[in-house]
Amino acid sequence: MAPTEVPPLASSNRRILPIWTDAGLSVLAGIIGSDPLNATVYYWPAFAGTLLLVSFCNHVLLTISAGGSVGKLISGLRLVRTSDLRKPTIGQATHRWAWGFFYIAISPVLFLTNSDIDHLDIAGLRIVRRADLRRGED
Repeated sequence: MAPTEVPPLASSNRRILPIWTDAGLSVLAGIIGSDPLNATVYYWPAFAGTLLLVSFCNHVLLTISAGGSVGKLISGLRLVRTSDLRKPTIGQATHRWAWGFFYIAISPVLFLTNSDIDHLDIAGLRIVRRADLRRGED
């Protein structure tokens, strides 16, 4: 593989673990962050705010600094720019993070209508295996 050739997309089996790991991390943070406000009217806003903050830090800030979210790093995956295989910019990572929430909202409709939408290379980014990136350096 040429150094600038984009590695293949990581398989869906490899991508499922990071989804559940990152979701669990965000929900757990939301529960912990809102616990002091339990039994008050502020519990759910605190839960949602903490969940979104941790999700943003994990999917945007950690991705631009380390190349992936906690789940992706544990799974041996990286998020790279398809143009030059480098780490995403903050704009690209934020775009992909926001698109994820939109995709969650529309996925029931996509499922019911049997639609197939290409959401995997959104914002010029691709999830690849770390091993495939190293192979390109040889």
